[in-house]
Parts: sequence; C-alpha cells; structure tokens
Amino acid sequence: MNEQLPLPYFYRLVTPTGHDELAEMELRAIVGEATADPTAGPDCPDRIRWARGGADVRSAAYVAEACRALAVAPDREGLLREAANLGLEQERFRITVRRIGGQDIAVGQEFVIGLANLIEGRPDLDRPVREFVVIARRGAWLLGELVSRADSSWLGHEQRPHQYSAALPPRIARALVNLVAAPGDRLLDPCCGVGTVLVEAAQVGIEAHGREINEALVEHARGNVCHWGLKAEVETADGRGVTESFDAGVLDLPYGHSVPRVEATCRELVATAAAHCRMLAVVSGDDMRSFMTGLGLEVLGLARVHKGGVVRHVHWAGCG
Repeated sequence: MNEQLPLPYFYRLVTPTGHDELAEMELRAIVGEATADPTAGPDCPDRIRWARGGADVRSAAYVAEACRALAVAPDREGLLREAANLGLEQERFRITVRRIGGQDIAVGQEFVIGLANLIEGRPDLDRPVREFVVIARRGAWLLGELVSRADSSWLGHEQRPHQYSAALPPRIARALVNLVAAPGDRLLDPCCGVGTVLVEAAQVGIEAHGREINEALVEHARGNVCHWGLKAEVETADGRGVTESFDAGVLDLPYGHSVPRVEATCRELVATAAAHCRMLAVVSGDDMRSFMTGLGLEVLGLARVHKGGVVRHVHWAGCG
C-alpha cells in the first residue's frame, strides 16, 4: 500500500442534516471499525472514512460507496502524477468523479482525459468491468477502485398505498435493518405498524416477521409489503407474546408526540424482544441504555436522529 494512504479502503458517506450519528453507526455495523479522514483539510466536508477491509455497501442507507484506495494528493495535478506511477491496466473501465464541498471545485475534462490516458486499456462508460472513483475536494484528492455502491433501493418506499403519521422514514428503517441483520437472517418487528421495517428487510433478502396488535394496521402492512412485490409474515398479535427465536429485532417505540407512549408496555416489548433476538435495534423518544443494560444487553451504540423538534434515540444492542 502507498505509504501516504492511511488504510487500504475508504468509504463515502451521504448524510442528511441530523443523521450523522446514525450514519456512523451503520458504517460500523457494515464495515467494522472505521477511522476519521486524516487526509482531509479544514475546508473538506467530513464525508470520508477509512478502514482495513472492503465491505459490500449495496444495501446501505448512508454509506454511498466503498473503494480500494490507490492514491492521495493535494490537488488534481498531484493525483495525476501519483496515478502515473501505479501502472494501471484495464480493458473496459470508467472514471467517476465525486466533487465534495461544492461544484466550484475545478476538475475539468482535461483531467479526466489525462487520467484515462494513464490507464492501459479502453474506456467503457456503459458496461465497465472496473470503475475508478476520484474524490475531488480542496486540499486532498483521492483515487480509488470501486468495490461496491449503495443501490438506494429504499428510495421511493415513502410512496406506498398505506401511510401512518408516526411511521419511520424508509431510510432510517433501512439503517436499522443494517445494524442488526444480514441477508438470510430472520428479523422480528414486534410492533410493525404499516410495515416500514418489514419492507426494508425483505428488500435486502432478510426473512421478515411482523407482529401488530391493531388489525387495521396489519392489513396495511401486508398491503405495503405486497405493493413492492415482497414477502413478509405479518400477524395480528401482541408483540409481548413472542415465543420464537430470531436473529434480529427492530422496535420503533412511540415517542409520546403523535402517538401516546405507555412506558410499561414499551419496556415489556423491549424485554420480550431481548429474550428472543440475538441483535436488537430500538428506537425511542428517550435514552433507554440503562434499562437495556439492566436486561443484560450489551449496548453497542446510541445515535440521535434529529428532525424538527423530534429526537429519535436509536439503540444498537447485542443480546448475548
């Protein structure tokens, strides 16, 4: 590895305002330990993270791209000099440039052509075998080879036939799924509402199971899942009566704003899920870490997601 590169792989985050902590937690769940960007200058937006391994980020909500790092330089001319020493060879390649920090950052077609001329082989913009990614920003330019890219399949899931004012946004629901489950796992949402979490889980190949005490919402959840051509098991049942075992659980508890919160019921739901799920993501209007620790859970992280006057507390825990 080039000694100027902090670690072998870098990841690009795309984070709406107020979602930074959840984005970092999702990255840690997918990648493992990741570090801040030591190559960035004071004027660089904080969107790049470095790690030792390259992970599949196709299902990610906030991690846009994973790249194997090839070179770093302070500007575009320096990056071309670094690239010239790499001896890159590839038939059917594509170069993608990501400006971070504003469209006023000068890239120029001559830069892209110059970089392409340093690669032995022919470009193919439509069906490339290999893709090179340039991160263009003030003070530190990066060149990497694309490992994987988020497919953003959660986009559009707001446009479902059945809505619910207190439902999670699909992007947050996708991140929660990524915290606790992988394709092939069995996931439980014991108070599934209109099925937002079930849709995101089923979309990425997870066996999704929902419980909901409100029979009308059960039908709405089934309708939303079917609308996207997905499959999930949804039952009219009290989530506190679960007896099966699951790999993962996701609970979106009432925050006490648009939906009343009954504290005893919320705690019973969490306790039941903790007893039957290996991993757990719990969304609450307050910090429940002490309660969860008291259940014997290992709290791996807490992220606060801000929107208007509402703060969602996302707890990520292992259930032993």
